[in-house]
This record gives sequence, C-alpha cells and structure tokens, in this order.
Amino acid sequence: MFNMRKQNHAAFAFSITESYTSQTSVMRAWPGELLRWIVLFPPLWALTRPSIYGGEQFTGNGPYIFAANHTSHLDTPLLLAALPLRLRLRLRAAAAADYFFTSWWKGPVVKLLFNAFSFERRGLAGISRAQRLLKDGYSVLLFPEGTRSKDGQLQPFKCGIGRLALAMHVYVVPVWIEGAHAALPKGACLAHPHQVQIRFGAPLQFPQGLDQASVVTAIEQQVRALAPLADNKGR
Repeated sequence: MFNMRKQNHAAFAFSITESYTSQTSVMRAWPGELLRWIVLFPPLWALTRPSIYGGEQFTGNGPYIFAANHTSHLDTPLLLAALPLRLRLRLRAAAAADYFFTSWWKGPVVKLLFNAFSFERRGLAGISRAQRLLKDGYSVLLFPEGTRSKDGQLQPFKCGIGRLALAMHVYVVPVWIEGAHAALPKGACLAHPHQVQIRFGAPLQFPQGLDQASVVTAIEQQVRALAPLADNKGR
C-alpha cells in the first residue's frame, strides 16, 4: 500500500518555492466577486439552500487542488460560494474549452463570473495550464470525471488529476456535491429548487514514487467516500 497522508488543514505546508499570487492579481478578481454577489449567489442560495461540511478546516491560503464530482452546471458556483473569500479570490475553475470558450462573449463571461480558465479535455494542454496556475499561487478546481454525469453517479476519473497531483506536490482536497443533479441535471435548461450539500474531505498529499494510476484511484475513492451512504451501495 502507498503512504497517502490525510492531515488537518492547520498543518498544511506549501512545499513548492514559487511565490503566491501578487496583490495586483488578487485585486483583478474583485469585479467578478462583485458580479457574483449581485447576479449569482442570491438566486443560487435561494434555489439550493446549501449546507457546507468540512469548510472549517480551511485556515490557510493554499494553493490546493479541489477534486469534485460533476453532475451539474451548478457545481462550480456552488463550490465558489462554499469557500471563504480569501480562497475564492485565489481559485481558478477548469471549464471545458470546447463548451465554454467557443464564442467571443461566452468565454469572457465565464472567466469573470466563475473564475474560470479554459481547459482542453484532450491532450495535456489543460493540465499544463492548471500546473502554471498552481505555480503562480492559485488553487484550481478540477472535475476529474471530465464531463457531467448523466445519472448523477460518479464516473471513472481521468488520469490528468494524478499527473497534476504528482507533478505539483500540493494538497488535493476531495469534494462531494450532493443534490446539484436534482436541481439542474445535464440537459436541463432551468434549475429547480433542491437542497444541496457540499462536503470537503480531508486533504491528501502523495509521496514521491507513486504511480499515476494509484493516485487517481486514491483520489476517486476519497471523493466517493464523501457521498451519502445510499450512493455508495454496491460499489
């Protein structure tokens, strides 16, 4: 068995030497934050009445890799809303380049409103971009399934999350978002009121020498372990 460590966030140590995001870069995030509080967060909270578990462990500034299940377009704004301000301003969320960055207006709106960055789902360009963001001190949000689940069940994780975790040596935070699929499933145009839970698991760090497949499996298992018991039956 490999030596996977779980630690309380208070004990986190950032092991790479690159500096954190500059104050100027953080200030550039404020227009998007203001827009979120005007047009995004109020209806989001009214529709989903989210409960947040595990958020109390975030006492530092990261950077971290947030690895979450993906069932809805609500997932990114829900996770943004669940994080404290200091982490939200330093978070960049992966958004599929072939879906969100295909027109002159959509990409800039998504980038501003959701702190998103263009993520190519084929090849290594998306992972390389995430790696550069981590080096600059940003945390990143990834959905390792690669796309939204049609039935709300967790799909197998892609290998990129393992490559990134091993390359950057930062903590990986497993996240489970429960109820977003019921509120806005894949293919739906309008959201429906439904209570949502956002569960942050114990952060993980992986020692040198592990193979990529083992890291991917470990992260997937920890994300799955955060799901309600009913979602884990027979798995």
